[in-house]
Amino acid sequence: MTGNAHRLFGLAFGASAGAIITLFYGVMPGLAVAAMALPGSTAPDWLEIRIGPATLIPHRTVTHWLLPWLGLVGVSAAWLPDASLLAALLFGFSVGGLSHVIGDAGTPSGVPVWHPAKRHSMRLWDGGTSEFWPVLLAWVIAAILIRSLVL
Repeated sequence: MTGNAHRLFGLAFGASAGAIITLFYGVMPGLAVAAMALPGSTAPDWLEIRIGPATLIPHRTVTHWLLPWLGLVGVSAAWLPDASLLAALLFGFSVGGLSHVIGDAGTPSGVPVWHPAKRHSMRLWDGGTSEFWPVLLAWVIAAILIRSLVL
């Protein structure tokens, strides 16, 4: 996915997760989730730590690995009842990161699922205009969740 598609996809995931969090923990944690999904949506790329023309961590390896992002979502969700605002910030960031990995999993290059050195691809879209459809679907789901849970 392109950078803009990742941002839009992540914001949609954040809006969906924020709607669900608002239902259980209130407006402020819900807004925190939605807001932190934006930086999280690009995190797998900037966490590679660029040093000149190279990166410290090769692209689509550890930072794009599905399991750590799922673990971070789970840990932050479990932490929500105890420290809802701080946990919501971490939860939103991790939801954004997870959206990035899911978005890249649909591309021909794929992402690591079980091991950081082996990529899997769903081959659902490539770069450019085909990214419009998953982003649109994510926003339709977000709109439905916001309408039914928050408004």
